[in-house]
Amino acid sequence: MNIKFFSLKHLVYLRTIIWQFYKDKLYYVIAASFIFATAIYILNHFFYPSDFWNQFATEKHIEIWFCEFTDMKKLVRQPINTFTNLWYIVNAIFFFSKGISDSRKPYAFNLITANPFYSYVAGFAALYTFIGSTFFHSSLIEVASDIDFSAVYSVSLFPLMYYTHRFILLKLKKPTNVKHPVETTILVAIFTTIYLLLTFVIPMTYTHEIVLTFIALTVILGFILEKAEPRKTNKAYLLAVSIFITAAIIFFKMDIEKIGCVPESIIQPHSLWHICNAMAIFYFYLYIRSENYIPEKDEKLLPFREQFLD
Repeated sequence: MNIKFFSLKHLVYLRTIIWQFYKDKLYYVIAASFIFATAIYILNHFFYPSDFWNQFATEKHIEIWFCEFTDMKKLVRQPINTFTNLWYIVNAIFFFSKGISDSRKPYAFNLITANPFYSYVAGFAALYTFIGSTFFHSSLIEVASDIDFSAVYSVSLFPLMYYTHRFILLKLKKPTNVKHPVETTILVAIFTTIYLLLTFVIPMTYTHEIVLTFIALTVILGFILEKAEPRKTNKAYLLAVSIFITAAIIFFKMDIEKIGCVPESIIQPHSLWHICNAMAIFYFYLYIRSENYIPEKDEKLLPFREQFLD
C-alpha cells in the first residue's frame, strides 16, 4: 500500500482540490469564525442570566455530562463545544462547491465527479451536523439531542451508501465515471428510508448499536473494494481518516470519563472530538474523490476550474 503523503502527484492533487478553492477565500473562514464567536459572546454577555431553555425538557444531570463548565443560565450553555462545530460549515461549503464545479465539467474521473449528488449529500450532512450539534451544545435540551443524533445517522450512512454503490457497479462490471440513474435512484430510496426509520421510528436506545453496525459494514465493503481494486484510490487519505477517527474516539472517551478535564479551559476534549470528526469527514471526501484521479489530466480542465471557482 502506497502511503506517500508528499509525492508530487499527491501535492498536485491537494493543490487542485483544496488550494485552488481556498487560496482566495480563506478570509471568509476567518470572518465566519469571528462572527460566530462574537455572536456567542453577545448572547452570553448581554442576555445573562436567561431561563429561555428552562421551558424545554432536559436529561437529568446534563450539566455535568461534559468536561466543559456548563452554566445553565447562559443562552449558549457550552460556548467552546458550540464554537468548534464551525468546521462542519467549512466542510459543507467545500463539498457544495465541488459538486457545483463537477456538474459543469465535461469529464468525470470517478463515482463522485460523475455524480455531483454525492457532494451535495456530503454538504447537506455537514451542514445538518453543524445545526444539530450547535443546537444541542447551546441548549442541552432533549429535542436538540435527538436532532444531533439524527445528524450522526446522516454522516454514518454517507460512506456506506458510497461503498454500496461502488460494490454494486463492481459486481455488474460497470464503470464508475459515468452516471447510473437506475442504481442511484434505488440506493437513494433505500438509504432515505433507512434514515427516516432511524430518525422517526427506531428508539434512540439502539443508536450506538446501529451506528456501530453501519461502521462495520462500511469497513467490510471498503476492504472488499480495496482488495478487488487496490490501485484505484489514494490510501494516504484513508489512513488520515483512520487517524482522525481514532483520535476523535479517544477525545470523546476522555471527555466522558473526565480524563485530563479542565472545565474552564478553552481547549476541551469534546471540542477536539468535533474537530477530529470534521477532519475525518473531510479526508474521507478527498479519498473517494481520488478514485481513478489523474492530476495531469485534470490540469487540462484548469480554465473550467478557474471559471467556476473564482
